[in-house]
Amino acid sequence: MRLLLLATALFVVQALLAGLGVDAHAPAPSWLFMSVQAVTVAAVLVYRRNEPKPFTPIWLWLTAATGMQLIWAGTNVLATYVGDAGDVIGRIAVVFSGLYMLPCMYIIASSFDRREPRVVTLVDLALSALVAALLVSLIFNLMPGGPHASPTSILVIIQHADAIDFSLAAMATLRMFGTRSLHKRFFYFATATFLWINAAAAWAYNRLELSGLPPWTGPMISVAYVALIVVLARPVPLWLSRYRPGRRTVQTINAFAPVVLALGTLLLAVSVSRFDFGLGMLGAAASVVLYAMRVAFIQSRSQDMQRAAQLRNQNLQQQLGRDPLTGIANRAMLEPRLRDTLREGAPRGTSCSLLMIDIDLFKQFNDSRGHLAGDECLCRVAHVLAAQPLPRDSLVARYGGEEFAVVLPATDATAARAIAEHLIDAMERLCIPHPQSPTGYLTISIGLATARCHPSTDPMELIEGADQALYRAKREGRNRCVAAGNGAEATGPSGRPSSLPANHA
Repeated sequence: MRLLLLATALFVVQALLAGLGVDAHAPAPSWLFMSVQAVTVAAVLVYRRNEPKPFTPIWLWLTAATGMQLIWAGTNVLATYVGDAGDVIGRIAVVFSGLYMLPCMYIIASSFDRREPRVVTLVDLALSALVAALLVSLIFNLMPGGPHASPTSILVIIQHADAIDFSLAAMATLRMFGTRSLHKRFFYFATATFLWINAAAAWAYNRLELSGLPPWTGPMISVAYVALIVVLARPVPLWLSRYRPGRRTVQTINAFAPVVLALGTLLLAVSVSRFDFGLGMLGAAASVVLYAMRVAFIQSRSQDMQRAAQLRNQNLQQQLGRDPLTGIANRAMLEPRLRDTLREGAPRGTSCSLLMIDIDLFKQFNDSRGHLAGDECLCRVAHVLAAQPLPRDSLVARYGGEEFAVVLPATDATAARAIAEHLIDAMERLCIPHPQSPTGYLTISIGLATARCHPSTDPMELIEGADQALYRAKREGRNRCVAAGNGAEATGPSGRPSSLPANHA
């Protein structure tokens, strides 16, 4: 508040001098203007000091923007004391006046996210530095006394300045509406307020300067600085604190902002190419390459985050007992469910059956159709298995790779064999083409094991028995069910004993 009172007092004195007709270039109005700017820089630094630590860096960029304007005013004051032969100091002053847009462009382009790769920050800074180099070239070539100066060249510079000033103000406003954090939203609100007023004042100032500045132009330029201090001194507007953009709005605006920086650089390079073709084309190429690098690094980071998220999801699914690819139960759930089934069925004297299912010639299917088709095949098989009518409390799980398991509570060997044959038929009806298969379609082999429910029964014995039966089904020709035990009969999809020769595998 003290800084606001000081800035207001300086502004009032400046306005009084303008009312008395004191020349805007005179020492007193110039020193007053510099004082207002210095107080504004101090106000931004004080506000930054009171902000939470994660948000303090962004205020340094606004300090840099207002500080560049202070250097511009100081350079003009220096010219009034030492003279300006050849308008060298004047051109330097114009450069500093234009360089304020560098921190402004970074404010607009950067997301100020600590998770953002450092190389993206460096690319944004490189784009801003490229803009500075092109701007300096434009000013020194087209200003009076420059090698490419003409009666209309100063208007070209003014028009470029207007386009840049109003574009910065518009983009700062857009960033304000695309920020979820209230601290950042207020930062962009303060920045947009300063930029809009400064753009309007600069538009008028640059045109008035062509025919000689009237006394009141000094206070006119100071309005933007006093307005910024007023914004910082007052509480956050209620509408700004209540406003909260949607996530899609935030993502769209954050993705769009860097495009403006690259596009502005490209257009400035085109202007420079009119009198320096080599530098202009180099600037245009550099802007495209830098923006492409930015996009590439952002996409790489996004892909890394997606992979990390997928890995976390897989770990979570495994912890929850779900297979992340197919969505059915995973191997971790199989043994506990078998143990519970064997224990709970003991009082009723029921049996528990286990089916171990393997997709026939799946390696050849993967090799010929590709891993994406293989993953899709696994999902379709899992869906078919889970969709079949099974006894109550049954469990369909992915055991690993192309192998599945089905726990059948209260199911004896005869009933389990009927279910297995039904699953074989269902897989054949699915009609997934498989040229390497003897049938021309994808088939499955099933190993069956049954045990009387008892708390002392080891679930691993049932798993090993069904697994051994599965290996026998593979050896005996595939596309069949084989039950565990010596001399167990193998059946094909028809349910009758299989007469296929062993070399059919």
